[in-house]
Amino acid sequence: DGVAALFSGACGAASEGAMAAAPAAVIFLHGSGDNGDGVRDWLHSVSGGQFERRLAAVGAKAVYPDARAIPYTLNGGRPQAVWFDRQRMAYDAPEDRETLGRSIAQIDDIIDQLVGEGIPLGRIAVGGMSMGGCLALHLAYGTGRHAGQLACAASLSTFLQQESALDQAASERFKDAAAPPLYMAHGAMDRMINPAWAEATRKRLLDVGVPAPAELPLFPMAHEMHPQEVEQLTAFLVEHLGDKS
Repeated sequence: DGVAALFSGACGAASEGAMAAAPAAVIFLHGSGDNGDGVRDWLHSVSGGQFERRLAAVGAKAVYPDARAIPYTLNGGRPQAVWFDRQRMAYDAPEDRETLGRSIAQIDDIIDQLVGEGIPLGRIAVGGMSMGGCLALHLAYGTGRHAGQLACAASLSTFLQQESALDQAASERFKDAAAPPLYMAHGAMDRMINPAWAEATRKRLLDVGVPAPAELPLFPMAHEMHPQEVEQLTAFLVEHLGDKS
């Protein structure tokens, strides 16, 4: 039901430690026009297979859902696989809360499926690239049903709209409660999503109680993923999903 692949280290046999570890999962969300298989293969290529192998070593599987094809304004209104519509690619463009809400519900349902398999909410992470990273922020800190309860979140090369529903939801939720850890990163030469938009997002997240990094990690790249970035992402996920017993 929207899950493109369940990938749990097929590129390398799980160790006895991985088999014994408590179950965990990472939901990683692709960018606009891509799909779950595409971002899975991209992470595999950039990391040399280490992304899935290191997750498997701590008992975590990766789940790569597919966005549904919807009429996309930036594609001339033609259907495209995107998590939500955009009127403009701009920081001050309006947030399309109807299409965003549908995708939040879609991934919340996948989280419910994982919980039904016996994986605790506190051992499920959500992350994504570009538009998928934005959706991950909403799931972990905004209006998602499980916001505030997940293990951690990661957002690569993304931003929140200037007037986003997340800000108010997070400020209320994390007034007296700790928010899950967050990994952020961006390309210094990104011409699709201005690094300044990501920096403004980082500051806003800190203002509403989300533990965004003290400085936005920038990598020498455009709108893509960098090997060092994916190495840091993997270490972050392993740290927060590893068995702490």
